[in-house]
Amino acid sequence: MAKQKKKMNLFLKIVLWVLGIIIGFAALLAIANTICTAIDMRAVNALAPVENEARLIPQMDDETGCYTFTTDRELKVMQLSDIHLGSAILTVDNDKQVIRTVETMLRVEKPDLVIVTGDAFFPVPQSGTFNNANELKVFSTMMNKLGIYWAYAFGNHEYQGFAYLDESELAQRLEECGEYCLFQRGSESVSGEGNYAINVKNSDGIITRTLILLDSHAYLPEDKLGLGEKYDNIHEDQIEWYKNTVNNFTELNKQAIAGTKDADKKSAYSKQFSIVKSSLFFHIPLAEYKTAWENYRDNGYKDTVDTKYCYGYMGEEKAPYIYCGSGEDNLFEAAVEYGSTDSMFCGHDHTNNFSFEYKGIRLSYGLSCDCLVYKNIKHLGSQRGCTLITCAPDGTLAITPENYYRAKYDFEGKEEVTMQHLNEEQEKAQQNG
Repeated sequence: MAKQKKKMNLFLKIVLWVLGIIIGFAALLAIANTICTAIDMRAVNALAPVENEARLIPQMDDETGCYTFTTDRELKVMQLSDIHLGSAILTVDNDKQVIRTVETMLRVEKPDLVIVTGDAFFPVPQSGTFNNANELKVFSTMMNKLGIYWAYAFGNHEYQGFAYLDESELAQRLEECGEYCLFQRGSESVSGEGNYAINVKNSDGIITRTLILLDSHAYLPEDKLGLGEKYDNIHEDQIEWYKNTVNNFTELNKQAIAGTKDADKKSAYSKQFSIVKSSLFFHIPLAEYKTAWENYRDNGYKDTVDTKYCYGYMGEEKAPYIYCGSGEDNLFEAAVEYGSTDSMFCGHDHTNNFSFEYKGIRLSYGLSCDCLVYKNIKHLGSQRGCTLITCAPDGTLAITPENYYRAKYDFEGKEEVTMQHLNEEQEKAQQNG
């Protein structure tokens, strides 16, 4: 009996020691992460606004419920993706690099609007924190200090697993991020958070382009932690919302065109904008990205009837190479049917940076800002940068990938990286073709 009691006491002591070590480690980690967040906050609070005398200021349009840029000039949009701020003990150097990357590109390009296609935050063990609230605080402060209007589409990492804030809580805080954040949670009756549109209008009240952001969700219910990489899809009610949005804005354009008194303008507008022109932004690529790539590859890296190569590479090293949703959706089919959307932009696959025109719709990956998630990616540079999207007054669109290591972004003390070959097979085929 005495021996059993002694063994029990020893067991309890060991348990208490283990618990003490765990609690102590957690406390030290929390203190360290608080210090790291303070370091990031000090860096972003010191930022001066981007100088831009031609800055456009969006206004809330009560008729549409959308933020709207009114201009007769080009609107310059910068797509950023997969920034992966950690604001934690394991990400101090990475955060410093990615903050500098984003700041530098914004100062040089001076966009009217930044659209972030997901994964700006990384609350997972790899970063040493689950506190996505701190990551949001750092990012939103950076954008607000720089004085750049920005919109956000959710990715798969912002609220993954055991994150401090779930998607709903994170979305609520995004809506409260200050005057430069144009994020809207969207209708409560539609799946996800952040299904909303931003319009570009001219002085005659014509919507020259609508920028539609969609929540592509994260993982399927059976893979909640994302360990199996089973990604969700755009849901059917979101596609219905998209169709209704296109129809509503098209009807508004028809009314504005009918009210145009200048005959020449009226004729031009009828040809250009009788169906509203739109671009879609989301995080996880549609299955059509994979189809377009495979059509091109299987045809000896040459265009096909449906697929036209525009630029870039498939750089992912593991199959399936394009990590689209695990199920099916008919968003692309709806876009073809309605004839409004001429371009789609995603992120997610950090070393894919290609752009194809597939069945008349431009499918583009945004360049990644990641300095953390992929192995050794901090020291690699071919995938890092932004995508510039120029919306012209006549409704046309120009899409330009901008690598961060171009001379125009140089500054003293900039990190050195290896400009790796993303896809040597593709390179050789194109050179020989």
